[in-house]
Amino acid sequence: MHQSIENLTSLVFLNLEGCWNLKILPESIGNVKSLETLNISGCSQLEKLPERMGDMESLTELLADGIENEQFLTSIGQLKHVRRLSLCGYSSAPPSSSLNSAGVLNWKQWLPTSFGWRLVNHLELSNGGLSDRTTNCVDFSGLSALEVLDLTRNKFSSLPSGIGFLPKLRRLFVLACEYLVSILDLPSSLDCLVASHCKSLKRVRIPIEQKKDLYIELHESHSLEEIQGIEGRSNSFWYICSNQFSHSPKKLQKSVVEVLFLSVSFAHEETHNWYIH
Repeated sequence: MHQSIENLTSLVFLNLEGCWNLKILPESIGNVKSLETLNISGCSQLEKLPERMGDMESLTELLADGIENEQFLTSIGQLKHVRRLSLCGYSSAPPSSSLNSAGVLNWKQWLPTSFGWRLVNHLELSNGGLSDRTTNCVDFSGLSALEVLDLTRNKFSSLPSGIGFLPKLRRLFVLACEYLVSILDLPSSLDCLVASHCKSLKRVRIPIEQKKDLYIELHESHSLEEIQGIEGRSNSFWYICSNQFSHSPKKLQKSVVEVLFLSVSFAHEETHNWYIH
């Protein structure tokens, strides 16, 4: 990329996805004050972000999937105005090419202590190799502005610590987390939980303080045994959606059998809206 990019004074969206050989971005990119979205997903050779990008007030969205370089991850910390951050791994990549190889040390170093996380409201970490070992080293409670969190296809057995203390979290996605056994610590601010295709999931607990509509999707989570927090309460505040017609009443606890109604999920277009808003 040439230094002349600074002449693109009206540039709003820059898509560099898949530029596998890109190693550096020119310092002059920091002069593109109009830039709002930068997509560098798949730029696995990128060493770091230029320091001048820290002054880009318009840059609120960074898509950097598939980049595991520790120096790069640390350099994200200078982007003080980012609201949406995507650091997903690539599900089709070999283990040595995903965030899974970053290990405990890297996760502890940059998530979330080294980043100006206070403004981030949308965080995507799907396919990130997050296991119990790595999540025990970080505390998500520092993401105080977070509204949407996507942890799809990770390897933990319980939710990472601190999620239950997020005051603004509205939507949580843990689809296809095959080792996830329990979802017990949810914030009362939540209005959507999607935990479909979690084949080991046995129990879910609804926050006692829940005072708003809560949509829970549990399709194809065949090990489900218990949904806590619904005993003696009306369903005016929650909607549980599951296509588990194979469930046996002997397998599910009585509290679940009494209130869990089986249905087909919303139309694809409507369900899609939960992800993008």
